Amino acid sequence: MTNSENVTGPVPEPSGEYGAGQRSITQRATQSRFDILREKKARGRRNRPFVFAGLGILAVLMTVLGVAFWNEFVAPPRALAIRVGDVEYTRGDVVDLIRFNQRLSEEIGVPFQLGTSVFEALQIIQEAELAFQLSPQFGVSVSPEEVDERVEFILGFAVQSGDRDSDEFQTNVEEAKRQFLNRVGLPESVWRDFLKKVLFQERLREVVGDNIPRIQPHVHVYRILLDQNDPQIVGLIERELNAGTNIEEIVVEFSDDLEAPRTRGDLGWLPQGVVARQIDGLLFGTDESGNRILPIRSPSVPQLDDQTGLWSVLIVEEFQEAREVEPEPLEVLKDSAMTVFLNEQRQGIDLFLDLDSDITNWVNKQVSLNAIPSTPEPTEQDRLQGLLPEGVTLDTGPPTQVPTERGIPGISVPAP
Repeated sequence: MTNSENVTGPVPEPSGEYGAGQRSITQRATQSRFDILREKKARGRRNRPFVFAGLGILAVLMTVLGVAFWNEFVAPPRALAIRVGDVEYTRGDVVDLIRFNQRLSEEIGVPFQLGTSVFEALQIIQEAELAFQLSPQFGVSVSPEEVDERVEFILGFAVQSGDRDSDEFQTNVEEAKRQFLNRVGLPESVWRDFLKKVLFQERLREVVGDNIPRIQPHVHVYRILLDQNDPQIVGLIERELNAGTNIEEIVVEFSDDLEAPRTRGDLGWLPQGVVARQIDGLLFGTDESGNRILPIRSPSVPQLDDQTGLWSVLIVEEFQEAREVEPEPLEVLKDSAMTVFLNEQRQGIDLFLDLDSDITNWVNKQVSLNAIPSTPEPTEQDRLQGLLPEGVTLDTGPPTQVPTERGIPGISVPAP
């Protein structure tokens, strides 16, 4: 055996994938464990700014999204809208009230007037809460049974004296209540509490109304509506009046109101305070000599009526110094007296009301999401259309579905 067989020659170079792995292992075998750790730490330090930058960008994005979500969905419903003394109402409470009124309107198929509902809802909430806080001073109280009766009223149940205690009646009421709660989307405690405050407001209104004199001066008023302000026609009307012609015949002859043949232009006996202030001054005012500003059986200067688009000529047929106030005008006087009373009481109570165009748009948007489109139906014009102060009517039929000074439509009962 030769020596060449025992001599170790050069190690052949590995080839292929195995060779690459072996070279890596061979090369790393020359590094100590501490060298490898130092290398990893160095790479970590080099990558750290990029990691922090990514986390920072992610945090900014999440913050922006969170703030946007808060401002859009969380903060607005919680924002303060009304404060009456120590009691606060949020914008979400206002939306709930409008939706409640909206559902009541939809129940009987009456179009819901969304345009002015925000301001009216704020006013209604404030006045109901204010009346509720003032009521104990005037001995006004409301029992839970009376709230139950009002709930049954708005659910469409005409309660007879012996019906409420029957099992069938209570079962029907509970089922109607359950269905209504599902549609309105409010806990019963929320709208029941508001119903209670509306009842307090109605009772306080009656207390305030008791101070209204039942015997007052009255004028018997007629109205002629003209298509245009024509002095010649007014002159003809005045000539007929001076000749003693029956006033209703004059109305039918000259009025361009389509309802004139039926109504004869008769606005009835009106006490002072049931029509707009400027018209009130015309009907009841006197000059320095004590003479009437508008003499008896004399046509007034035509005034353009914005609601009808016609020119209104008023005629006082008769004046009585003492006459009993009829039920319809009395309700209007009670509304006015209640408004004056609440305005006086506001002076001594901490009040806050927040409303601007952004808030209005937000509330209307929330309400419109649940609105049911409806087609308005024409209604008969009130005989005092254009004469009454804004928001006041002499209608004593079913409650109107547009909020008025007397409370929530569908909640407040018709005047007796």
